[in-house]
Amino acid sequence: HASPNSFKSEVKNILITFGGADPNDLTRKVLALIMNFCRENNIKIQIVTGTAYQYIDELEQEIKQLKDLDIHYTHATGIMSQIMEQTQIAITSNGRTVYELAHMNIPSIVMSHHERERTHSFTKEENGFMHLGVFKGSETEKSILPALERLVTDKSHRRLLYDRLIQFKFNENKEK
Repeated sequence: HASPNSFKSEVKNILITFGGADPNDLTRKVLALIMNFCRENNIKIQIVTGTAYQYIDELEQEIKQLKDLDIHYTHATGIMSQIMEQTQIAITSNGRTVYELAHMNIPSIVMSHHERERTHSFTKEENGFMHLGVFKGSETEKSILPALERLVTDKSHRRLLYDRLIQFKFNENKEK
């Protein structure tokens, strides 16, 4: 019952979520890479982890130390759409969440945890996503911040991705 987002010229909220387990702990890696940029641009960070996430204590400690950064952390939520309603950009893995993001009109940076996940072909530029491929450590880490900076500062590119997303509505799939 969530309302898909309308385009906003300014980015105020970013969502970081990497599925139920996040076996590569991409949540904390991405947070470390983008936190200064978000601080400098007054962007709130929404973090959602799943039920099998094993680095909760470490993540919570890191968040506590970042008092000057606006971070909202949720663990094992049943309703992501309420968080997505407030989000202009997401950074996520290549699982089922990308369909929710598409439905909610949220341009996203996507990384696959492994080769099998990379075979999910929906997350491509023509569908409104910036897919960085399979996560390969520092090689992939070098591309995350530039991708985010582009989505935040290049409104025309973000608008192009947004426009490509608005065609996707999955209400009937949920009913089925």
